[in-house]
Amino acid sequence: MAQRWSRAEDRVLCQRYPQGAPIRAIAQQLGRSENAVSERRRTLDLSARPRQRPWSAREDQLLRAASTAGLPAAALASRLDRAPEQVRRRRRTLLGGAPGPRAYTPAEDDAIRSCWQRHPSRWRDGSEDVGQLEQLARELGRSPGSMRLRAQKLGLHRPVGRRRWRAYEDALVRDGYERGVTCAQIAAELLGRTASAIAARAAKLGVATYARSWTPSDDRALRALARQGVELERAAQMLARTPEALRARARKLALAPPRSRRSLQARRRWTPAQDEQLRLHAGLNPATLAELLDRSPDAVTQRLRRLGLREARERSPHHPARARNGLTPGERATVARELRTGGPRRQLALARRLGRQPADIRALAGTGERAPISSADREQ
Repeated sequence: MAQRWSRAEDRVLCQRYPQGAPIRAIAQQLGRSENAVSERRRTLDLSARPRQRPWSAREDQLLRAASTAGLPAAALASRLDRAPEQVRRRRRTLLGGAPGPRAYTPAEDDAIRSCWQRHPSRWRDGSEDVGQLEQLARELGRSPGSMRLRAQKLGLHRPVGRRRWRAYEDALVRDGYERGVTCAQIAAELLGRTASAIAARAAKLGVATYARSWTPSDDRALRALARQGVELERAAQMLARTPEALRARARKLALAPPRSRRSLQARRRWTPAQDEQLRLHAGLNPATLAELLDRSPDAVTQRLRRLGLREARERSPHHPARARNGLTPGERATVARELRTGGPRRQLALARRLGRQPADIRALAGTGERAPISSADREQ
């Protein structure tokens, strides 16, 4: 868990940031990451500084000399206390852009043809001779990727196209996310698919809701629930978040997090029967397991970690979120993104892809990005 910011650290940030001290230097002094310092600056409402200070004549002169000597941008950036990308942009402004790609000569084309025709079967089935290709690339002063593109243009290289996702594969991805198993476990059931491909497909299908950004409407809803004194588990269900996510967001907003109805219970020892229940249902949401075992979500999470059942479950796929008006938050975000410039055909395509009724898609398209919570969800 991230360490809370102390008043002394806030004073250092409020003093050094307006003076123009680099974020990197402040982060090193406080022992924090640069992202943490930037986020704390926004929390303290410190006005943002210009993105970069003006370049001086001395810096331009040093940049020209370093470029002539072939000094890398990263080394020069540390000398000038700037970001490497700033150095590259300034170098392009002063010295012009990088030269275009060198055209292939007939001799180079002949060498590529000879390389491909030496082992045609290897290139045809995709098991290319990487060592031979890299050796030829070094001889010609080219990259292997550039040579593959040239061979493809010459009609020698025909890469294997991506295999399209089938309906049964999408069903297995949805089922895996609903069960809360890992992407690697889902990939083991699908031949030729990797864990990264599973995660990307889940995001495309709109079933991946892990680590989605908090919107202003989410923050307003969290503040209202905290004022009303709604218990933690109920608030997590209403916002389609985990209790841990609500606690973290409440701390960032300087709110008193909703109290769990089990927070005042006396500490009880875990029984072998409860441990067996955790092993059988380790993929469930900790909040759901907490209700089944009459424990707090934090206690369940800690016990899962102690039993070695928490590994590879903190990340995607995430615990399934409760659907509202027929769509999960991930599906709602997908629909809002895809329908910005789409019409009725796009709505039908989305309905088929998400496995939903076209009426659900049309209702969400007509109400905007976020549909209201139904009365059934409020009663749950």
